[in-house]
Amino acid sequence: MKRTLSRALILIASAGFVLTSIARADEQTNPADARPIKVFVLAGDENVLDQGVIRSTQTTVLDSFQEPQPPVAGAKGGGSRRAGVAVYKGVFPAGTDFDAMKPEITAEVTLGEEIKRPRLKQQPKSTAEAFPDLSQQAGYTTVMRATFVVEEPGQYEFHPGSGDSAFNVTLVEGQEVYRREVGEKQAKITPIELKPGQRYSIKTIYLAKPGPAYEIIILDRPRTLESIVAHDPAYAFLKNKDGKWTTREDVIVHDLHPILNNTKAVGHPLQVGDVPYGGAQPRGMFGADLMFGQIMGDHFQEPVLIVRFATYDPIWFQRGSRSLGKDYLPPSAGGNPDLAGNWDVIHYNCGVWDASYREDGSKYYSGRKGDHTTSVADYEANLRVLFAKMKKTGATVIFSSTTPVWAGEPGKPNADVKQFNAVAEKLAKEYGVIFEDLYAEVIRTGANKTNNVHDVGNLAPHVTKTILDALAKREKSTKPLPRVLLIGDSITGTYQGGVMKSLDGKAVCYKNPSNGACSWNGLKNMDYWLDLKIYLQCGQEYHELIDGLRRILADPGAAYPGYKGQGIELAGFIWFQGLVDSHSPSMAADYEKNLTCLINDIRKDLNAPKLPVVVTAMSSKAQHPEGPLAKVYQAQLAVGDAAKHPEFAGSVVAIECGDGPPDGKGMPLGGNPKTYLELGRNWAQTMLKLLSATPAPSTTTP
Repeated sequence: MKRTLSRALILIASAGFVLTSIARADEQTNPADARPIKVFVLAGDENVLDQGVIRSTQTTVLDSFQEPQPPVAGAKGGGSRRAGVAVYKGVFPAGTDFDAMKPEITAEVTLGEEIKRPRLKQQPKSTAEAFPDLSQQAGYTTVMRATFVVEEPGQYEFHPGSGDSAFNVTLVEGQEVYRREVGEKQAKITPIELKPGQRYSIKTIYLAKPGPAYEIIILDRPRTLESIVAHDPAYAFLKNKDGKWTTREDVIVHDLHPILNNTKAVGHPLQVGDVPYGGAQPRGMFGADLMFGQIMGDHFQEPVLIVRFATYDPIWFQRGSRSLGKDYLPPSAGGNPDLAGNWDVIHYNCGVWDASYREDGSKYYSGRKGDHTTSVADYEANLRVLFAKMKKTGATVIFSSTTPVWAGEPGKPNADVKQFNAVAEKLAKEYGVIFEDLYAEVIRTGANKTNNVHDVGNLAPHVTKTILDALAKREKSTKPLPRVLLIGDSITGTYQGGVMKSLDGKAVCYKNPSNGACSWNGLKNMDYWLDLKIYLQCGQEYHELIDGLRRILADPGAAYPGYKGQGIELAGFIWFQGLVDSHSPSMAADYEKNLTCLINDIRKDLNAPKLPVVVTAMSSKAQHPEGPLAKVYQAQLAVGDAAKHPEFAGSVVAIECGDGPPDGKGMPLGGNPKTYLELGRNWAQTMLKLLSATPAPSTTTP
């Protein structure tokens, strides 16, 4: 691939920075594949991955369809995707004023094809009904009326119906936006400009049988990569002359995290759009590595390998964020090297997945073949082994009763958790284990209103009190803070965050590093879950990061496709993380110390004493002038300050991540594509400055 040097110069110069060493010319006297591969590591939380929106067109979910107009008699209204329909006898000419006519019948319906795929087979019946039978008969005309709002400004297209229901006329605020007469192959669609927050009226007159399908598409969304490329010449190069996204064979992106890249796939060329692993669906997003890779690829004659270490966690209650104070905790940050003491309290929750019906071969059940739930006898036998292992640590053990599980589908019954709980309570007395009745707590609060086993309400206060009471009764606990271990499945995940927040400063609280799905999993994993080294010496993410990078440096072909033995050079490290630590006052207070240790330990463990490091400060003082997030931000800037850390002068720099609009999900850039592009450019510019000041390369293998 020919280097497009002029593009890199334009991009860098546009920000007021020109690298003198970049003027190495397009001409290459030595082939690129004879030079060591330059490796740049991007590590942290899910902000490292693809978060910027690509598509400028998007089909919206019809959650804003509400309040059928006029109101439907007897309908509750107010729910999402609701609309009112009226059925009139006869077939009427264009321009008929249906508002002045009396219908044969009115009803409330739910729009959108997605309603045909309920998450739970035993969901309570919706208060919104399907189209009435009369509307499906010949000689009748159905009119849908509703109001709606949009969240983003822009032009919108309306695509109501599919099959027969696509023959209709649709009006928004009286303006025709869609027309397709019976027999016509194409609809006439007229885009309409809409503003967010304003409620609009909509009316669809079906010219044949009505149906629930209904799509609204926003065109040319301003906060998308497609829109930026279309309107900003500085980014036009991301598409080729055919209008397709460009790829770069000389820049490879490899995802190292074992949860994200669960197939251990080698890297892929730098491109627009994420590459899914293990059967996952593409997210349709891009990350800051896109612009970072473009500039680094233009600068270096050598091939470039970008190694990303972060994940979108498939376990819903863990998400993708990781802490420096726990998950990435480096060895020199104060972990106990001699592992003195043990656990003070172990809180174990297990039973929902033993009780839930599973088909043979299900990954969530590892019991006896042919048994679709754990038998009460097996559950008792398993708990005996598990209780003995936990008690052997010297900890006060708390066992939570299994929360409610519904009866199950016909022919696929779930187990009776009351029998499980009776056995567990008996064994708890026998083994000196505290029995915590969370089943009774769920029933008391009336939380279990659906067939969703996670519908347990807020159990965190109850669990926190039980743990604190257990700690108070111990004659001796670990100093300076006692150690608490939560072991359990996704039910534990419902209260994990609340318990950890409540115990912050009172105890050091950990969660076992995987989803303890059932008692059978406990038999396989309990020794591992109880091992203090996993939690105390350093964070699990740190172990995975260092081990993974060592493997790549020893075997570059595992990450770089078509590796030809040209060698590999660890050239730079970028850190982008901090959100989880900002939620904990204690971790926020230790952030500067932990980050300093992280840089030192990574350099030591990878034999790269002068490894250039770019730290990305999470957010600005203007947005968060005080509080834990401000402390994390200030700590990140401090590590890059040569006056405060002279040992890092010339090799560590802290930069601002930018202030994208918050999206309400804790993402500091809010999925804003322009901010991700600018961050990627900032990473590249800063890293190139550091490299120009670094006298020798870091770890290199021939």
